[in-house]
Amino acid sequence: MRGRVLLGVSLATGVLALTACGPLPPLSGPDRSEAVPVPGGTCDISWWLSPAVDDPPAEANRIAAEALENAAVSDSQWRDWYTLLDDDPDLDSVPEIRLRGSAYLESVREDVRVALEEAGYPDIERVIEVYSNLSCG
Repeated sequence: MRGRVLLGVSLATGVLALTACGPLPPLSGPDRSEAVPVPGGTCDISWWLSPAVDDPPAEANRIAAEALENAAVSDSQWRDWYTLLDDDPDLDSVPEIRLRGSAYLESVREDVRVALEEAGYPDIERVIEVYSNLSCG
């Protein structure tokens, strides 16, 4: 029984991570919020930047904030993320509207990761975390 509970918790955690509803965001207001129209409704999405290490470089903070503010989701980027999420069998029970919102959310997060990597702060040595929240209806 305990094994099934742990498996269930692990799967739930994985689904939440893949749909970009990670751990609790910082207590301050979001650094970016959007209402994104998707087939079947609208998704309200918020993103927060937070240090992933003690005393991240000021330059990394600036780059991440600028990338988050200026992230523009192209149709192809949104479609690529949607395809990736839709093809994941672990997400078969996730509603379509949520997959579409998650694809948009991940596209914005990707823009921040790419900007940081191009500036010499690769994701494998993450100095800034991008938290997010997604609510679709």
